[in-house]
Amino acid sequence: MPVVVVLATAIALCLVSQVPSTTMASPIATPNPHQNTFTRPSVKPVTVCGTVIGIDFDKEEFSVGFVNLTNQVELIPNKDGDIYTPCYVRIIDFPDDSTREILFGKDALTRPLNEREKKLTNAMYEAQKKYREENPIQNYSLPIPDIHLQFHPDRAYGLGEFDSINLQNIYRKFPSSRWFYTEEGVMMVGDEWENMSPRSYGHGNWNATGQCPGPTDAELEYWRKMREKEYTQKQTVAGLLMRQAKEMAEERLREKVKFAVVTVPSLTDKPHSRTLRDTPPALHMEDLVQGGLYPLRVLEQPEAAVLAYEPQIAKAERAASGRPQMVVFYYLNPFTEGISVFETNRDPAEEDFLRLKTVAKYHFYPSVHERMVKAMVQYFYEMYTNGSHLAVDTPREDCDDCKWFLDTYASNPKEQAMAFLQNDIQRMSQRSRTWPLDDSENDTKEERLFVSMMEYVVLTRKEWRDFERAWLMTHFRAMLDRAYEKSGVEVEARPQRIDHFLIVDESRFRNRTSSIMREALGGSAELNELVDPVIERKLGLVISHGAARFADYLTKRSSRHSCQ
Repeated sequence: MPVVVVLATAIALCLVSQVPSTTMASPIATPNPHQNTFTRPSVKPVTVCGTVIGIDFDKEEFSVGFVNLTNQVELIPNKDGDIYTPCYVRIIDFPDDSTREILFGKDALTRPLNEREKKLTNAMYEAQKKYREENPIQNYSLPIPDIHLQFHPDRAYGLGEFDSINLQNIYRKFPSSRWFYTEEGVMMVGDEWENMSPRSYGHGNWNATGQCPGPTDAELEYWRKMREKEYTQKQTVAGLLMRQAKEMAEERLREKVKFAVVTVPSLTDKPHSRTLRDTPPALHMEDLVQGGLYPLRVLEQPEAAVLAYEPQIAKAERAASGRPQMVVFYYLNPFTEGISVFETNRDPAEEDFLRLKTVAKYHFYPSVHERMVKAMVQYFYEMYTNGSHLAVDTPREDCDDCKWFLDTYASNPKEQAMAFLQNDIQRMSQRSRTWPLDDSENDTKEERLFVSMMEYVVLTRKEWRDFERAWLMTHFRAMLDRAYEKSGVEVEARPQRIDHFLIVDESRFRNRTSSIMREALGGSAELNELVDPVIERKLGLVISHGAARFADYLTKRSSRHSCQ
């Protein structure tokens, strides 16, 4: 959609005043941007029947789970044997016989086009080309042509920042057949497609004087209508995905399924450029209904993660004579991190399932590891300038980037030294993941960080680890303070004690952060880390277990009758 691309970029570059944001009301519930926990949807009471399932519904993938007869959480595999299904759908409408074919997940991403689909794809692109030739200048007062909004047979449509992926096998950039993620978070599977985003960069609407007048009213209205159409298209995709989740559950349980507990990313866990309606919570309420499921509860993912450990927290509640428990949940991966503080909110005597009240939360996108590397560069550069731990007259024998450092920073010795340091620190941070833990013998081993082709800083592995530990502890404390600050919790109103913490670390610091977080939270002997050997410490698995546990509670409180 070239016209849309240019207009989108023009708006981003030129619009200086904020347009009032709007949200589309849902027939089930309306998301509140200031609310973390969704309460029961405000609709007329219903009689719950059958098994309530738990669905972890993210932008990239979804999983379906329930608690089986042995009281274990079971995540239902799809037809490929995977418990996670990519949130991509390929919709192929054949005009000659009015039939529709729908592909889900891996099939949508990897199955090559057959001859009939290729013919249909070529016809659609020819129609778009003809339209552009007949309308070289976009008339924004005209209706949006249907050819801009049709589902293309060669695209897998998703829910994330990148709305569609082109399956044309043109460049064969990715020969691997395994699953992996790019830094932008877009899933890549197989070698039958290339990554393509319709929101590529374009040129702003600059006039001849070099000024940017901004979009006209007609352009803004055209863009608004286009976004409405795209929103409807996403709703179609999400509804189909929920229908697929329902069918997977019904096939496994061999009964009709009508009710679900659904998890969604936090309303605040999104780039600032994204509007509320573009986030999954604004979609899911209607999607569940379209998919034939009734949402008994919609949980944000941090809340669902804590609910996975409900038995441990409930036991602590009883031991504390019903005193509310304070829980800190912290998640980090190589690209982002988030922290939430919860207070349990229920009367244990009523034997109700654990309820959580959100006290504070904060989500941060820049990489924790990259920020620590920059701090290390500054720290070891200061060691170099102080003359401590310095060795000279030892030439560096192997450095792929050294010539570039020397040429680029020839007139700036400080920048040159810091470039050398950053290069070595990034490499050493990879190696340090394999160092034995708490090994005094290895802690005395020396490492080198070069600051030029002839000089380097000498440090022991213990010094490296001490810096890493001190920096992470300061960072964790700062994240907690930032969560309170951003959530409007005054200093005097902040919790005096934390009872439990749950940390899901999928970063390069794995297996090292639990002890650091414990100390950052005060190091009290009463502080309990939430651990369950049955639950592998991966974010998706923890969240899926929490959704399934809460769904099981609702199942046990239901009428116990099968759904008709």
